Amino acid sequence: VQTPTLTIIVDRERRIQEFKPRELHEIIGTFHAAAGEYSGRWFDEAFKKDQPEIERTQRLLDRLQLNLHDAEQQLDSAKGSLWDEHRIAPRLWHREIADAIQRKCSGKDGIVELEEKKPTTQVAPQLYDLTTLQREANNRFGFSAKRTLQIAQALYEKHKAITYPRTDSRALPEDYLSTVKSTLGKIDDRFARKVLDNNWVKPNKRIFNNAKVGDHFAIIPTGAASGSLDDYERRVFDLVAKRFVAVFFPPAQYENTTRITRVEGEPFKTEGKILVAPGWLEVYGREAASEKPEENLPPVNQGERVATIGIDIKTDQTKPPARYSEATVLSAMEGAGKLVDDEELRDAMKEKGLGTPATRASIIETLISAHYLTRQGKELQPTAKAIQTITLLKSAVPELTSPELTGEWEFRLREIEHRKLTRDAFMRDIRHLTEEIVGKAKHFHPDEHMPDSEPFGTCPKCGSSIVERFKSFTCTN
Repeated sequence: VQTPTLTIIVDRERRIQEFKPRELHEIIGTFHAAAGEYSGRWFDEAFKKDQPEIERTQRLLDRLQLNLHDAEQQLDSAKGSLWDEHRIAPRLWHREIADAIQRKCSGKDGIVELEEKKPTTQVAPQLYDLTTLQREANNRFGFSAKRTLQIAQALYEKHKAITYPRTDSRALPEDYLSTVKSTLGKIDDRFARKVLDNNWVKPNKRIFNNAKVGDHFAIIPTGAASGSLDDYERRVFDLVAKRFVAVFFPPAQYENTTRITRVEGEPFKTEGKILVAPGWLEVYGREAASEKPEENLPPVNQGERVATIGIDIKTDQTKPPARYSEATVLSAMEGAGKLVDDEELRDAMKEKGLGTPATRASIIETLISAHYLTRQGKELQPTAKAIQTITLLKSAVPELTSPELTGEWEFRLREIEHRKLTRDAFMRDIRHLTEEIVGKAKHFHPDEHMPDSEPFGTCPKCGSSIVERFKSFTCTN
């Protein structure tokens, strides 16, 4: 489990190191309607994520009637670029196209072509299992997974304030309704009282579900007095208590607005989101209001003519993927089954991922103590040792670096559980795999597969660069 986990982190680091920033442009239109001002982003209506960039560029050039030789350089730069994770409909890679749209639309009136309002709801997050509690505490307070587990264990063992924390379940038993009501009655909180006063504790498979409960159920408060907690314990306890109360509240209700303003045939999209009824968000101090002040849009009528106050080009650069934090590593470990191609193996890992809630913190700590990872603030950064190790393993025994091997073992263990496979047959396969891996390792020559490190010196004999290889420092000449 440690090796595929480390591979996930090293693969992300490689993407960061190999990343080349690229300039991008977005066009922002500002419009004046009878009821006030609003802005919208230009977007490519015919955008397709899988369309080669050169085809998209040529299509936009043709539509804008731009001279081909004026954009030869841009077209050349687009060749071979089939897909980019940074590509979305409002973004343009080529300044010339952005300039042409700006010239075309500046000073021209727009028409509100679409004004659509849709009600949406957002239900409260499910109750915590250990992994989701560790993720939340890392995001909110910067606690390591190990630290959160220690605090949760103290809340359970010492203070009797929460239920058993080393759980992978986010549901409660179906016969737990009366216990939940009793626990809510012991919590000195107006929101807990509101749940009871409104009789919101009802059978609900999202909360009470025997099929989703294993040896232990979700982490919830016990109702025991929590006055003696220290600051760190109080923070984690409050996470658990608020989530427990919020899960019984009604969904939050929003009104989403989508507005399309067309100027000289060019579309500009405006989106707004207003919180109409806070529902469970009330537990977290939210009231009915816009998510962001700028999303309180002035009302307009469909077909209304609006004045174009300005067309501005916002230029930025693409950003590399973020390094993993403990929260995102825990998510990656939990969802590692998605990285497996084989459908049966992926299904075997669907519920488990890499490691268990009780072991994931120790896996991360082991990788840190073995100097494969370092903590840089909230980030986990692989060391040179980690990058070299994964490079070697991918060349020598790639199956060790993939979650697929874990998935295969989970699948076999499930077959043993259902008496479709014997323990002896499983162990025979393990021995065979071990012999195969050892055989590959014996005939592997690491220096043939190791990329050179960054030069850190000059050879005193010939003046070439000195680099670090797997077992030695050597001249590149």
